[in-house]
Amino acid sequence: MEAKNTTLFINFKEAAHICDKSQYNESTWWERFRLVLRMTYCKITRAYVKKNKKLTRLVQDNDVECMDNHMKSDLKALFEQELKKNLD
Repeated sequence: MEAKNTTLFINFKEAAHICDKSQYNESTWWERFRLVLRMTYCKITRAYVKKNKKLTRLVQDNDVECMDNHMKSDLKALFEQELKKNLD
């Protein structure tokens, strides 16, 4: 049974939502304050925020190289070949 949210304290689900909104600068100062408050006493929330920030930095990094569709299809074909060998 989950405790009901109060004006000041939030549950993890709401904290995660605020964290996600903060990534895109869509959260209010009050929401960020409540998130920081929750982070002071919740280890799981701190870990979630840390991973979310890391993911944001990686996605926004200009040096990210993605596979093109041709490389993806080649890799998929190679994977299926190896999988078929191991199953036989």
